[in-house]
Amino acid sequence: MNRRLLVKLLGSAASISLLGCEMNGKKNVRSFGKTFAYLNDPLLRTRESGDIPLVVEGAEFSGAHFDGIDWKKIAFRNCDFVGAYEVRPASIEEAVFEGCRFSGIFNLGTLKNVRFVRCLIADTSHVVGDVGSTGVVFDSCEMMGSDPEPNHWGSFGAYGDVSFIRCKARRTNLSGETEHLMRECEFEDIHCGISKDGGGSLVLIENCKLRGRFRLAPALIRSLTIRDTVIEMLDLAGATIKDELLIERVRGGSVEAIIKGAKRLAVRDSQFTPPASGEKFAFSLASNDAQEVLIENTSILGGNILVDIGGGPHTESLFFRKSKFTRLDLQYAHAAHLLLEEFEANSVRLNDARIGKLELSSAAFALTLDLSNTQVHEFKKTGGTDLKKLSGLKLDGSNIKLPQ
Repeated sequence: MNRRLLVKLLGSAASISLLGCEMNGKKNVRSFGKTFAYLNDPLLRTRESGDIPLVVEGAEFSGAHFDGIDWKKIAFRNCDFVGAYEVRPASIEEAVFEGCRFSGIFNLGTLKNVRFVRCLIADTSHVVGDVGSTGVVFDSCEMMGSDPEPNHWGSFGAYGDVSFIRCKARRTNLSGETEHLMRECEFEDIHCGISKDGGGSLVLIENCKLRGRFRLAPALIRSLTIRDTVIEMLDLAGATIKDELLIERVRGGSVEAIIKGAKRLAVRDSQFTPPASGEKFAFSLASNDAQEVLIENTSILGGNILVDIGGGPHTESLFFRKSKFTRLDLQYAHAAHLLLEEFEANSVRLNDARIGKLELSSAAFALTLDLSNTQVHEFKKTGGTDLKKLSGLKLDGSNIKLPQ
């Protein structure tokens, strides 16, 4: 919904304002007279009031059934929605829910240009738009689950394109299907699965704090961009990404991203460190379908860290620039061009790899570089890289010959 329509809905002097509530509490919507009649019969509303927006304020929606109705141009302000399967309109269009509270199960039909602003959703409730929803925005909404069992979590969102702006949620499912935008949100232990029915989702996460496990799997994703965000644990294991995965200006802990698809994998200007508790820490980023892999200006450090990054048999470029790792695992890698430029690591496993051009430019290895059984068509070493002094260099079974 655009700003002009929102202002019109909430503040227009010409709008229908049928409040029907007392100052000291909410009354059931069935006692709202014309408001209730108009909500039940949109044709009656059109005959009597034309296309003028309807404002419903301070109502409690419980015990009254709204099933298969098309709602349009309605502002629900400070209303309470309570119950299960009682409010089931066929569609809602050009509407806003402002300062509302939801407790129960609400399949709100197909949503088109609908905003939820400063709404509170009870921990095991479901507030979801149907397949084909577009222009759905949850702005400054909150849903704080308490049960650690994911099968008991509630959900909010829409099976279409949906934006979450400045929202807070914990132990919750975020529903969406074709587009996900998450901006300035604080999430903890979130599941965001995306079905194949809509052809995959375009996912953008910006300026968020993702605590606990943020799980985007199983999921079919067209492209995934995460930038300017703090991540504790990103779980993409088993997800399918059609085009690109981009992680940019991210600070975080663990990443599990052994994924399907993804022609391009990129991590830029980011820092990842293990949890303070000292638990096992892993950073996995790999796809057998990747054509381009770029890690740039990124550090992935920790005493128990193992970084596993790879492409597959069709990888054209596997580039590491201006980056620093504790341990990097590239064993069995296939790439037309593997570049380590201005790169530092304690240990790198590059054994049993098949590389067209292996280029080391100002690359430093503090402990080991395992190149055993690796076959390279072209080997290039520049910029002060000195492997002769590396006691942990392994070349058994490799065709790499160091310059004299």
